[in-house]
Amino acid sequence: MIRLHLVVLFLFLFNAPLFAEDRADKENTPEPAELVVWQRDIVTFRASIATLSPTIRRDTALRRIQELPEFSLYDPVTAQSVKLGDLNGVSFLSGKRLLFTLVEGDINSADGETLEGLSSSVVTRLDALRIARLEQRNWKINLKGFGISVLATLVLAAFLYGLQKLNRIIRRFFVRSTSKLSTLKQRDLDLRPAFLQISRRITAILISVIGIGACYLWITAVLGQFPFSAPWAAVLGKHVTHLGGEFFSSVLASIPNLLMVVLIFFLTRGTARITTQVLRSFEGETESDSAFAKDTARATRRIASVLIWIFGLVIAYPYIPGSDSDAFKGVGVLLGLMISLGSTGLVNQLMSGFVVLYSGAVRTGEYARVGDVEGVITDIGLLSTKVRTPKNEYVTVPNAVLIAKDTLNYSRLVDDQRTELCTAVTIGYDTPWRQVHELLLRAADRTPGIRENPEPKVVQTALSDFYVAYELRFVPADITRKGAVLSDLHQRIQDAFAEAKVQIMSPNFVAQPEALVLPPEE
Repeated sequence: MIRLHLVVLFLFLFNAPLFAEDRADKENTPEPAELVVWQRDIVTFRASIATLSPTIRRDTALRRIQELPEFSLYDPVTAQSVKLGDLNGVSFLSGKRLLFTLVEGDINSADGETLEGLSSSVVTRLDALRIARLEQRNWKINLKGFGISVLATLVLAAFLYGLQKLNRIIRRFFVRSTSKLSTLKQRDLDLRPAFLQISRRITAILISVIGIGACYLWITAVLGQFPFSAPWAAVLGKHVTHLGGEFFSSVLASIPNLLMVVLIFFLTRGTARITTQVLRSFEGETESDSAFAKDTARATRRIASVLIWIFGLVIAYPYIPGSDSDAFKGVGVLLGLMISLGSTGLVNQLMSGFVVLYSGAVRTGEYARVGDVEGVITDIGLLSTKVRTPKNEYVTVPNAVLIAKDTLNYSRLVDDQRTELCTAVTIGYDTPWRQVHELLLRAADRTPGIRENPEPKVVQTALSDFYVAYELRFVPADITRKGAVLSDLHQRIQDAFAEAKVQIMSPNFVAQPEALVLPPEE
């Protein structure tokens, strides 16, 4: 271990001068300074000459160019080779006035630049700057630029006005066309206002983009008419060209992926349609105990369609342009978090819905009793079941509640036998039981809505201290009229017993009254 420490210390001491030299080189490297005159890049100073840093050299060159007299603009810019001690350089002159000098240290060696090539390009730029300053003083050029700018402004105003008119025409067209789209209105769901708003927003965005593009072109055209601002126009044009090139390059690169997405879309839609057609054929099934009854087939069709589209989306997701971007990933994480936090109750309801649908406990159109709710089942969904009570009350029962309570189905056949309804009366022991049976059956025979087959029957359910309990059992013709049939039957029972002078002991009497309790004769 001691030897290892000594080796490390030796290497550090040996390389310490090199490290110090690298740090010194970085500290002594001057910061480049770029010479910009009239929004035009002339040259970049990178080397120091004696005590003159690149920044001082840049400021000195800028001051000399700005202090040139007006008549010097007619003198061409020339370059002369010079030698500054051990340094080879090139001096740039306007007539006989020195502007600045470049040395070999100012060359960007990384780009393979040479001193001759750099001096030639600098002469071209300085000469272009001189011509631009001369043109800026020319009133004909300025007048022409002003006229073209005014004309471009008028054209822009007319174009924006036309865009506004076009926007109104397109809005009226969408209003007329949307009102005729009857497919967007299904029962109480009307999607036409939403479609109209979306179309208006998309139109407004497109019109705005076109207007902004027109304004951008107008600015570029106006700036390009004057020598002083022409470089700004060139920069704006480069930005537009760059953005347009990137956009079209992205579009061309995305074409294969888009074709794959379209192919997956059509395959998914075709599969969903075939599955829907197959399962839709079961929706006409009338047998309640069928494996694919109407409700089950409809729910299965919807579930299968959703699963097929989810599967297609999963396959197509990698081919969607921008799917690997951070924005898509962030949206995916957000959706996953929302689903994981809010899906606990939803999953419970969905699982309960599967149990209700595929167990076949109730079907649409059947008359059933769920807990305290009794009525006709109008709809069975994955989340809840709709019940219409005899009072025409529409009650929504969550499927989780439905499977947690006892369900009594009055419409379901059991061994080809229907559910029996019953009503009970209590009669004293002084009335022969055969007479009570006859009166109850007579009342049932007089009541419409009671099936003759199977025939009604009377059952004695209890022999109490003061009376006998009789129960009349029957099968209604229409179970959905259960309440109306029972009400009518009770009236017939009262009439039959009153005609026979038989007292009904309900409510119970502890002692026999002195006179029979009968309704007055009409």
